[in-house]
Amino acid sequence: MSKFDVKDRLDNVLYRAYNLLSDVLFNLSADLKKIVSGNSIFENIHEGERCFILGTGPSLNGLEEAELSVVNENVVFGVNSLYKSRVGKLVAPRYYTLVDNLYWGSWSGAFADVLEVYKSSPPVFITDPRARHILAATTDAQAALYVHAKKYPVARVDSDLSRNVFATMNVVSNSILAAIYLGFKEIYLLGCDYNAFCTQGHGHCYDDGHEVSQYEYSLAFYLKYYHLTTEFHYLIARLAMEKGVKVVNLTPGSLLDAYPRKSFQDCVQSW
Repeated sequence: MSKFDVKDRLDNVLYRAYNLLSDVLFNLSADLKKIVSGNSIFENIHEGERCFILGTGPSLNGLEEAELSVVNENVVFGVNSLYKSRVGKLVAPRYYTLVDNLYWGSWSGAFADVLEVYKSSPPVFITDPRARHILAATTDAQAALYVHAKKYPVARVDSDLSRNVFATMNVVSNSILAAIYLGFKEIYLLGCDYNAFCTQGHGHCYDDGHEVSQYEYSLAFYLKYYHLTTEFHYLIARLAMEKGVKVVNLTPGSLLDAYPRKSFQDCVQSW
């Protein structure tokens, strides 16, 4: 056994203990349990339907209006700063995922910005319970899915958002798990280029200069982050398979290999 295997085994023992403690603390918090159990109103409400999850990779800018029309015929998930992009203004997200700590901190205004862009049809937010006070102060906000994800994935993840779930460190991962909870049986990914470690965070479907300039990360950070999130995507892919959910990556040139990769046109023609 190599020293790397030894480290992994020791880490897994510690993480399992950590997860037990996390569940105990969750169960001791009546308020938190009430908030998260409220997600049950969303469980399987889209049973058997198809959805698109739009990341914010630069490949989204290659989508033509005819393709976006097809996307809009289905339920759309938006994430992060999608609303700032050309594509973001041509789609109508039913759900919008904001799960980074920044969104209930220095970027808390993003909730209001999203609602302003989509004021004719405000999306349901998928976010952390720590953002409740922000949405409570926003009269246009709909009921939200509040995801409490405090456990570390060790060999598995789950999609029961009415409980304390596993943190997956990636907004697309969170959106896929939410889509499974909502009952979708076909989940298609667009704009998931998955290559920010090659560009040190630069390169989105919108002008990202201001965002990236605020937070400078090293190559080591990106490689570690991508290693972890990729392992978690593999666990999500296995969960989806077990539940009979099809997850397909339609992003051209994407480096994310956890899910089958197809071209947009080939996929649509098979419907």
